[in-house]
Amino acid sequence: MKFKLLVAALGVAGSCFAIADTYQAEVGAKAARWDLDGVNSSLNSYTANGKYYFNAVKTDNLPLAEAAYLGKNSNAFLNLTRQYGHGYVADVKKYSAGVEVYIPENFLYIRVEGVHRRYEWDSDTSALTTIGLTPLDGLRVSTSWDSDESYNANVDAKYVAALGNDHYINVEASLADTDWGTFKAIGGDYYFDNTFSVGAEVTDNDNGTNYAVRTRKFFTEQCSGDLAYIDSDFGNGNAVALGVNYRF
Repeated sequence: MKFKLLVAALGVAGSCFAIADTYQAEVGAKAARWDLDGVNSSLNSYTANGKYYFNAVKTDNLPLAEAAYLGKNSNAFLNLTRQYGHGYVADVKKYSAGVEVYIPENFLYIRVEGVHRRYEWDSDTSALTTIGLTPLDGLRVSTSWDSDESYNANVDAKYVAALGNDHYINVEASLADTDWGTFKAIGGDYYFDNTFSVGAEVTDNDNGTNYAVRTRKFFTEQCSGDLAYIDSDFGNGNAVALGVNYRF
């Protein structure tokens, strides 16, 4: 099944054609399967998403995956997720939408997202607010608050830098004091050129550690495919995630 998903995604991406080096909207889809350790259970997750940028995103001489981030392009977004549980895992539906705004002259970044989750037995709606600063080109530092919880101290940082010869590096780190203990994450991606990257991420809390490796390839300036493998040592087992994205 995983092989068939990969072949299908690559076929979709390969059928795209190149256009001018700007875009103003993108849509994507992702499928993931979790095989859980120690129990006869699994989880299939399917996500569809869309994003509209208020100004055209320029991609000239930039890694395509980071063009909107480096350009500080404000946008509105929508995400739909459906999780099918098997065995001891419940089904979940998640709907979210929001806006992401950069105010370059004040180095200010604001993201507001409304989230609705529907479980088999209940539902929940919350708002996630993120406020950050972008003091240097390629650098963003932010903190977030979930309306379902009191504020817990947290910080996220992302930095994208040019290394020369069309090579770039992306580094991300998070630290949070949560109700379940201290959460830490560090990860990054190396861009061999503006179309291809390979990356990894490690996340850790009081229950254990997750490890992930990932890669993304743009077949044209419009179309990309991505693949990730995740391994958890605190009961979640392992997962394979596959995604495709189209820009226009």
